[in-house]
Amino acid sequence: MKKVSVYLDEKLWVKFKEEVLRRHGTLRKLSSEIESLIRFSLDYEDIRLAFEKAGINLRDVSPESVKQNRPKLRGPPSEVLIRHMRGKRVVEGLS
Repeated sequence: MKKVSVYLDEKLWVKFKEEVLRRHGTLRKLSSEIESLIRFSLDYEDIRLAFEKAGINLRDVSPESVKQNRPKLRGPPSEVLIRHMRGKRVVEGLS
């Protein structure tokens, strides 16, 4: 653990504390919320660099483009297969 001092806009800090209080019901989670925001920021940067290396522009990636480029399913969805397998197991157990 490392203790640090940060200078922030007072209104921004008040809004952040209100959000933490709303989520957790206490202000004891301030440090963990800040840490998770920093981790998210660093993870996002790693993801951005990986996309850049692969030649993919993040601005071109949207939920719609992902849905359009998703491979089509071949065969029934997994929940149908599992339901069928469970049904066979129940029938075999009733003999």
